[in-house]
Amino acid sequence: EDGEFYVVQSRPVTSLYPLPDIPQEPLQVMFSFGHAQMMTDAMKPMGISILQTIFPKSVFLEAGGRLFVNPTEFLRTKYGRKVFPIVLKNVFDEKLANAITEVIERPEFRKVPAKPGVIRSKRQYIVPVVKDVWKNLFKRDPKLAKEKVEDFMQNKWADIRKAVQGTSGYKRLEMVQYQLNNLAKDILPVLFPYVICFPISFMLLKKELGDTKELYQLNKSLPGNITSQMGLEIGDLADLVRELPEVEAYLKQADDKTFYEGLLKVEGGERFKLEFEKFMDKYGHRCPGEIDVTRPRWREAPTQLVPAILGHMRSVKPGEHRRKFAEGEQVAREAERRIIGQAGRSKYKARRIQRLIEVYRYMGGLREHPKYLLTLIWYECKKNIMVKAEELVKKGILHRAEDVFFLTLEELIQLAKGEFLLNVTDLVADRKEKFAWYQTLKPPKVMTSEGEIVTGSSKRGELPEGVLVGTPASAGMVEGKARVVFKPEEADFHEGEILVAPHTDPGWTPLFQSAKALVTEVGGLMTHGSVVAREYGIPAVVGVDDATRIIKDGQMIRVDGSQGIVEIILDESSK
Repeated sequence: EDGEFYVVQSRPVTSLYPLPDIPQEPLQVMFSFGHAQMMTDAMKPMGISILQTIFPKSVFLEAGGRLFVNPTEFLRTKYGRKVFPIVLKNVFDEKLANAITEVIERPEFRKVPAKPGVIRSKRQYIVPVVKDVWKNLFKRDPKLAKEKVEDFMQNKWADIRKAVQGTSGYKRLEMVQYQLNNLAKDILPVLFPYVICFPISFMLLKKELGDTKELYQLNKSLPGNITSQMGLEIGDLADLVRELPEVEAYLKQADDKTFYEGLLKVEGGERFKLEFEKFMDKYGHRCPGEIDVTRPRWREAPTQLVPAILGHMRSVKPGEHRRKFAEGEQVAREAERRIIGQAGRSKYKARRIQRLIEVYRYMGGLREHPKYLLTLIWYECKKNIMVKAEELVKKGILHRAEDVFFLTLEELIQLAKGEFLLNVTDLVADRKEKFAWYQTLKPPKVMTSEGEIVTGSSKRGELPEGVLVGTPASAGMVEGKARVVFKPEEADFHEGEILVAPHTDPGWTPLFQSAKALVTEVGGLMTHGSVVAREYGIPAVVGVDDATRIIKDGQMIRVDGSQGIVEIILDESSK
C-alpha cells in the first residue's frame, strides 16, 4: 500500500531442513555424521553435546537434532579435493562422495582460496599417523595387532575410569568433560592407523588383482571382530534357551524392571541368568544408535535383546551360527590360496599379495574396536550424568531424571555449580517440543550453507525397469519375504526373511544371524552392515533410497548383492 509492503501473516518454512548456524557465503558443504555412522535418528541435546565435546564444534555442526561434518576448509585445498571424496567413497557411501564432489567442482566453491597453512598446521598430527599406517601395511606383523590394540584400550579405559571416579560432585562432571575433550587426540592417533589399513589394503588388492569375486571371500569370518563375536554369543544364548522352555516362555513377556528377578522364578532361569550376565559384562554398554549417549543401553533395558534371541531360535538351527563361522574361515583360506596362485611364478608378487591379505583380514577384525572403546567410555559418562540427574530430581529442579538429556553437558555442569541462570523447566519443555519436530525430519546426506540438499547419484548402466538401486555390498542373490525393521528391539524374525532397515550399526548385529539378506537405506562398501553381511555370507544391497517406505513388510523381494539391485516380485504383505 502506498509503495510499502506489509506482512499480514507468516510462518516458518517447515518443509525445509534447518541450517546450522553458519554464514551462507562463501559456499560451504557439509555431510551427515549420522549417515557416516549408520544412525540417522534425531539426537537429544546431551547426546549432541557429548560428541561436540569430543570433536571440534567448528567442524561438527548441529542442525535439526543431527550433527553435520563441515570439511570445507580442507576441501578448499588441492590435496583435500583429491583425497577426501576417495576416502568417503571407499569407506562410507558412494552417493555421499558423489554429492560432495558435485559441490567442490562448482566454480563458486573453487574460487574461494584455501586458508594459508590448513594442511601445514595439522602436519604434527598427520605425519606420525601416516608413518604408522605405512608400517602396519608393509612392516609390522598383522597377527600381533589385536593384542597391541586391546592392551591400549584396556589401559585407556582404566585410566579414564580412575580419573572420573577419583572426583566427586560437580568436579566429577568437569572430569567427564575433560576426558571427553581429550578423547579424540588420545585415541585416534593410536587406533586409526590400524583401522584405516582395512580399506587401504582392500584398495591395493583390487589394484593388484582387479575387482574379482575372490576378494570378497576374504571378508568372511574376520579374526578378532568384536562385533561378530557378539553376534555369535547371541546365538549361543539362543541355543541355551532352546534347552530351557520355561525361560523361553518368560522372555516373551519379560520387562526391564524385573528382568533378572523374574528369571530366578522359572526353571533354568538361574543358568540362563549366569550366561546372560557374562554377555552383559562384555557388551551391556552397547545398543542400537549407540553414538547417542541418551539411548538406553542393553544393561539398562535388557529386553532389547529378546527379539534377537527368539528370532535366532526360529530361523537358525542349533549350532549353525558357529558352523557357518568356521566354514567362513575355511572359505577365506581357500580364497587366499587361489588369489596367491594367480601370482604365477613371481615369488615377490605372491609374498606382496599374501602380506596384503593378512593385513586386510587382521586389520579388518579390528575395525569395530574403536567404537567398542568409545561406547564403554560413553556409558561410564552417562552413569555419572544420571547420578547428578537423580539429585536434581530430588531437589525439584528436574521432573524426571531423563529430562537431563535435554540439557547440554556444559549446562549440567553449570547447574551442578549453581551458576545456571535460565528456567530449567521452561528450557526442557521447549527442547522437548523441538526434538519432537526434529524426529519427523529426514536428514540429508549432504547440504550446502545455502540450504541446498545435494543427493549425488550412482553411475550405473542400464537396469531392469522398476528395480531399486543401491550399492552392491555383499555378493549373492536370494528371494524371500521382507521384514521391515525400524527398531531392532521390535523385530519379529522368521526363517528365510530379508532384513530391510533404514540403517544398521553394531547394535543391530544380533539380528544378522537370522537374516537371509540385508537391504538398507544408508551405507557403503566398508560400513557396518556391508562388512558384517560379507562376514556372515549373506547378500546385501546398501544405500537404497527410501527402501523402508517402498518395500512393505511381507512382500516377496529379490536381493542381488552382486549388481546392487532389489526387486519387488510379489506382494504378500496383506496375506
